[in-house]
Amino acid sequence: MVGKKVVHHLMMSAKDGHYVGDLVNGARIVNQWGDVGTELMVYVDGDISLFLGYKDIEFTAPVYVGDFMEYHGWIEKVGNQSYTCKFEAWKVATMLNQTDADMTGIAHTAATACEPPVLCGRATGSLYIAKKDQRGPQESSFKDAKHPE
Repeated sequence: MVGKKVVHHLMMSAKDGHYVGDLVNGARIVNQWGDVGTELMVYVDGDISLFLGYKDIEFTAPVYVGDFMEYHGWIEKVGNQSYTCKFEAWKVATMLNQTDADMTGIAHTAATACEPPVLCGRATGSLYIAKKDQRGPQESSFKDAKHPE
């Protein structure tokens, strides 16, 4: 890993529901990874970058309205102008009605922590910063990030 891991926290709201049963579209996860990748690029080379694409996107568990999510990202490799990043999406809390819990006499607003957190997705992404726009590490944990000569 180059530098530190970036983590964004977000609750899935009613506007994120896309399918029957308040299921959230997997594209919502991918969208959030884009923001995580942008933050990583600001830290490593001082530019918001271009996102070239993803490979090996895998959705491993459903995400629902009301879920509290963590979106993790880190840089695996620094190239001449490209960066290979890994991304994960973790469910850290969920609405109780999305579990096997008996809801008798319990408010519909009841929620619970996911212990352990549930991996909902993972992917590899490639980002790009032109050589002329690379300003070097902007955050101390990225000070050892080196481009190949």
